[in-house]
Amino acid sequence: MLYLLLIIPLFTAGIAFLPLRVKQWERVNIIGALLTGVVALYSVIDILYFRQTFDEYRFLIIDDLSAIFIFIIAVVGTICCLYTVEYLRKDVTRGEVEERRTGRFFGLLHLFIATMYLTVLADNLGVMWVAIEATTIVSALLVGFYRKKEGLEAAWKYLIICTVGIAFAMLGIILTNHAASLITGAGGEVSLSWHMLYPVADKLDPSLMKLAFIFIVVGYGTKAGLFPLHTWLPDAHSQAPSPVSAILSGVLLNCAIYALIRFHQLTVLATNSNYSGQILIGFGLLSMVGALPFILVQKDIKRLLAYSSVEHVGIIIVAIGLGGFLGYMGALLHLINHSLGKATLFLSAGTLAQEYRSKYMHKMQGIGQLLPITGTVFLVGLFAIAGAPPFGLFFSEMSIASRGFQVHGFSLGIIFLMAVAIVFTGLIYFGGKMYFSDLPNRYRQKEPLSLNHMLIILPVCFLAMQGIYMPEVIQNIFIEVVHYLIGEVG
Repeated sequence: MLYLLLIIPLFTAGIAFLPLRVKQWERVNIIGALLTGVVALYSVIDILYFRQTFDEYRFLIIDDLSAIFIFIIAVVGTICCLYTVEYLRKDVTRGEVEERRTGRFFGLLHLFIATMYLTVLADNLGVMWVAIEATTIVSALLVGFYRKKEGLEAAWKYLIICTVGIAFAMLGIILTNHAASLITGAGGEVSLSWHMLYPVADKLDPSLMKLAFIFIVVGYGTKAGLFPLHTWLPDAHSQAPSPVSAILSGVLLNCAIYALIRFHQLTVLATNSNYSGQILIGFGLLSMVGALPFILVQKDIKRLLAYSSVEHVGIIIVAIGLGGFLGYMGALLHLINHSLGKATLFLSAGTLAQEYRSKYMHKMQGIGQLLPITGTVFLVGLFAIAGAPPFGLFFSEMSIASRGFQVHGFSLGIIFLMAVAIVFTGLIYFGGKMYFSDLPNRYRQKEPLSLNHMLIILPVCFLAMQGIYMPEVIQNIFIEVVHYLIGEVG
């Protein structure tokens, strides 16, 4: 079953690279996305609801933590693949991309999804590192897909910075492997397997693991977009096709966060302290505060959303560093909510940019009049991602803030809440200005209902539902996952 999560998108990518007609490429993309999504959700339900285990594969494994990330990849990946069909048609019509390159885009998109699945399924530290590096290479090709100067520069910058960052992560893996090899009887598979390392983690050399974690944070923190290692992120997100931006922000950043969580758990067990947690809290707060000025002065709609991602990654990292029930619960909820909300916003922003033929917000006047459905979804999505009640991010942020007050007292909680409040103000200001301003005379209202509208409406409804009513079965699943994470670190 787990291998299907790799085989289906790889097979889909292979067919998409063949010289077919546009309609055939579109069908291949849709069928591949739906099949992969169904298999992924089936695996997630088996793990989180029926409590099954898939541990018979040599380098692949799924547990409670990886199941959450598989769910995110499945939902956001499927939505973006389906949304891409109509989006690419418009770009072909406008001359942004050649029709004959449509299949190549679909192929790269599914190849990208396969590498992200491999990242969160890999039980081997080395395989996970290779998978994360593969996500960089494939997504860089998608960032520069339009072959424009700005896009190619952004793709090159992204490739260089993240590759250098990942090299630091490799040093951390080498040190971890060395620490494991020093244990009597530990070597080979034990030294590179997550689930064989955890039982012997308390025997690992604490000094080596502390040093290893520093390299890991620098390496995977670069990929996650932690400030000040984030410099590739705004350029890549703003220049990539919007469905790619949605996956970059909604899924790819999470893959690096997944690696950080795994190494954080291992380091806590090895050092019997919250050394790694303190480092994560520091980087998380720095990301939240560092993103503020860039959000408040932004003119480009996609760069605004990109810097918002830097802030939200910071929030998640703070939650992981704080730990405990409230910290992990807030982190998990925030991961899912941010992924769905940011994917919706990037997809909506892409449609707005196509209609206004600009990414600059001062040129996007009267979005609620020109595109009443997309414009309204975008505004509501901004409220959701900014943390307004009753959306799910409000409750995840309050959970994290509560844990901050518990562990570090008044100072951390106040810094956290002030950063969140300032970002909230900035996002709502920009969104309101775009939505309620007068529509220029050269535009006229035109937005027939389509499948793409449903693809961006459903995630927003899910975000609102969490604050209004969450079924007991979903609550129990989250509680089980949090207890699993707390149990992993003792």
